[in-house]
Amino acid sequence: MSTSANESRPDGAESPGGQGSPAGPAGPKELRRRKLLLIMAIASNLSGNMGFTALTIAAPAIERDLLLSAAQVGWLLLSAMLAMAALSAPVARLSDIVGRRKVTIAGLYVAAVGSALNAMCGSFPSFVAARVITGAGLVAFFTTATAMVAAAYPREERGRILGLVIGSVYLALSLGPIVGGFLVEAFGWSSLFWFGAVTLVPPIVLIHMVEGEDPTEDVRMDRSGSLLWILAVALGFTGFTTLGHPLALPLLVIGIALFAGFVWRTLRSPSPMVDLALFRDSRRFTFSSLAAYISYVSSFSITMLLSLYFQYSKGLPPAVTGFIMVSQPLVQTVLTPIAGRLSDRYDAGLLSSLGLAVILAGILLLAIFLDAAAPLPLVIVAMSLCGAGFALFGAPNTNAIMSSVPPARIGQASGVIAVTRLTGQISSIALTTLVFAQVIGPGELTPDKYPAFITAAKILFWIFAPMCLLGVFASRARGRDERHGGGAAAPAGKAWQVTGHTALPRERLDELRDLLRLKDDGVNSDGTRFVSSWVIWLVTGPTVSHCG
Repeated sequence: MSTSANESRPDGAESPGGQGSPAGPAGPKELRRRKLLLIMAIASNLSGNMGFTALTIAAPAIERDLLLSAAQVGWLLLSAMLAMAALSAPVARLSDIVGRRKVTIAGLYVAAVGSALNAMCGSFPSFVAARVITGAGLVAFFTTATAMVAAAYPREERGRILGLVIGSVYLALSLGPIVGGFLVEAFGWSSLFWFGAVTLVPPIVLIHMVEGEDPTEDVRMDRSGSLLWILAVALGFTGFTTLGHPLALPLLVIGIALFAGFVWRTLRSPSPMVDLALFRDSRRFTFSSLAAYISYVSSFSITMLLSLYFQYSKGLPPAVTGFIMVSQPLVQTVLTPIAGRLSDRYDAGLLSSLGLAVILAGILLLAIFLDAAAPLPLVIVAMSLCGAGFALFGAPNTNAIMSSVPPARIGQASGVIAVTRLTGQISSIALTTLVFAQVIGPGELTPDKYPAFITAAKILFWIFAPMCLLGVFASRARGRDERHGGGAAAPAGKAWQVTGHTALPRERLDELRDLLRLKDDGVNSDGTRFVSSWVIWLVTGPTVSHCG
């Protein structure tokens, strides 16, 4: 019989190679396994994530070759993201049952095949189908890699290690525009997907070198719950993205109904696909997950919007656009490992809240100043702010989620991270596609529609800004980590209530108001004063407490 992932050792220590990090000093064999898992996770992140930002550079070339409309351009990314969001939770649960290593191997092979198929596509339907296959493979190792690495390392090292893993994601996003721009200009957009297939070979070799299997749960997969989740995500987001089409609203309603059915089924299943008790038992887990979802909704589409902006409105070639676009992920790459180490020493909630506030500043710059004549340095500064903010948010927030659950539930927590990330990203792309369809309209994105594109981009930034502000509230509401002076997780069955504000010295508030005050000499002064008042509220901060 297989070992249940929900079982712990009698002495309370964490079992080697299991869901938690090994107890006591690790021997040479375990150290080798840790290093191989870490290198494999970094290599798979580099290969799998590079394609996303590279695809934003290739989008105009693909749009011209396949004669796509503005709304269809969004589906270049949305198709893979939709598959990943629909399969993320079922795959995470499947990995707990059959083993994460097996699921990772299968995912790497499927993603490589899907990328090769994309390179041979000559029509929009075939391109979307190949992207769905690629997404199905990517989600397998994206979901399991973080869990395997987090489980292999002790808790006191987890922030540093997660910083390296997540930093590799941002390094891939940094390299993507440069590699994509070079490949598209030199060899055409199909070379991008051949490159993606080849770069998946090293992580495939590495995962085969990892010895031993992960412990598995001796339970059955909740097939009904999994099917309800897959259909709810696929139909719901498809309906939301295509609003205006006669079938869109029925699809959206069916998707919402199926999601309600998924929740009902999950609450009654002996082996649920997603353990909803994680949200009930830990306030920190709940609000960290909510903050993660909001952060991805409000920031993921920025890369695609600015890539199109540089190539359409500024008329820059793909290679030049790639070098400009590298500024945001490069900042994330440099700062993320530092933020991960800081989250081992300081409260992750405070770092995450600061990160979201910095992202908000970058989005507001784009919302206010972006137009066809906007100076490039200003746009680069805004992108860099977004990169710095997400670096401060990403690794600390992931560490907060992973550290808020017991070792036996790390796999479930990793699955929730994947779900919140992917549903947030797909929500961002879906919202972008919807605004494009409503503002730009049908047909190809020809030069006469470039002003409408700028209008659509600004509308999206003004939508993303208050959403990011909401994310700051969610991040603040999680409470402090018990390792840094906070309380324990919220008891089951307790509600949460915002009861007041923490006090700051009067002189600190006066200094902050002076710092944020603008003279009445511009059209944006009222809006900036409004934002400033909210920043002051956030700094004074809500105090969250339990009520019976």
